[in-house]
Amino acid sequence: MILKITQTVLDVQNINLLDMKINLTLLPILILYSTFLFSQCPEPVKIPYVDGTTASYFGETNDNCNSNGEGKLVYDDPSSVLDFREGSWIDGEQNGQGKWVYRSGDIFSGLFENDKLVKGEYISDKNETSIKYNGSFNGIYFQGPGLYKEETDKYILIREGDFISDNLADGLETRTNKNDGVIIISEYINGISKTIKRNDVNSYNKLDIMGDNEFIELDLIKKGSIFDNRVSYHIDLEIDGIKGEWILDTGAMSFTIGKTLFNRMEKAAVEFIDLNKKVVSQGIGGVSNGKKVILNNIKIGDYFLNNVVATVSLDNNYSLLGTGFLLKFKNAIWKMQQNKLLLYK
Repeated sequence: MILKITQTVLDVQNINLLDMKINLTLLPILILYSTFLFSQCPEPVKIPYVDGTTASYFGETNDNCNSNGEGKLVYDDPSSVLDFREGSWIDGEQNGQGKWVYRSGDIFSGLFENDKLVKGEYISDKNETSIKYNGSFNGIYFQGPGLYKEETDKYILIREGDFISDNLADGLETRTNKNDGVIIISEYINGISKTIKRNDVNSYNKLDIMGDNEFIELDLIKKGSIFDNRVSYHIDLEIDGIKGEWILDTGAMSFTIGKTLFNRMEKAAVEFIDLNKKVVSQGIGGVSNGKKVILNNIKIGDYFLNNVVATVSLDNNYSLLGTGFLLKFKNAIWKMQQNKLLLYK
């Protein structure tokens, strides 16, 4: 009898030990299940802001339900300027490649560090104005080296250099007008701009002068006399093989082609660039109307010139060679008593 009781007690103990092994085996599973039930982040994660608005985050999170990994943050309030942000996140802040999209259509994209864009691209296309910027950023501001391009139906504006708070501080700006083809290049130094070149006025560029000599000496044709107040000096030129005679006029800025001469040039199919820019000038003979063109292959002495801006007269036949033409050279010396003109390459 005693032996039977002892065996029964042992059997009961064995059963209890077996139950404990089963419970210990299930314990990790129960812990994981309860953690899943009580710590899983909602989808989406709602993020409140001090102004009372909220945003909804869709994507990967960390244990604190902060955006962590790849995801997208959508701003719930339709009055918010931002539509959504997406990309790589670390503990609630964008880090790595990402994008900000505004309800206006503006887009900032590129490399983010600590929730700020540091390098990438900005695109805006609205109100018939297209803007694109590539370079360095400080958040949403152009900051550092970059290239900016703005285009409308009237002009194309390109800025390249170093930017500070969206403004070009040091670099070059090129503006091309679509209606008249005028190109204006300005240089920025410490935020102050200075026009350094325009294609509608002549300026010195050694590459525009073809010839072996350091300078040329031209014979001026003197007409009239001091006694009848009609002294003038004339000079012969050729434009793409078409010969003409110009009056040296140092008191004028323009290089003018008379109406008849220009008609001969057109009949000979001389090529030129029409800047589509009308010119109205006031002189001794009254008001004169004209237009601006750019010419190549102008022969003067032993030199050939390219990219020469000229004004075509639509009213008279006078062809004038003014200071605007002489500016194509490094230097010009007029020897009036010897009837000579020296032009330096």
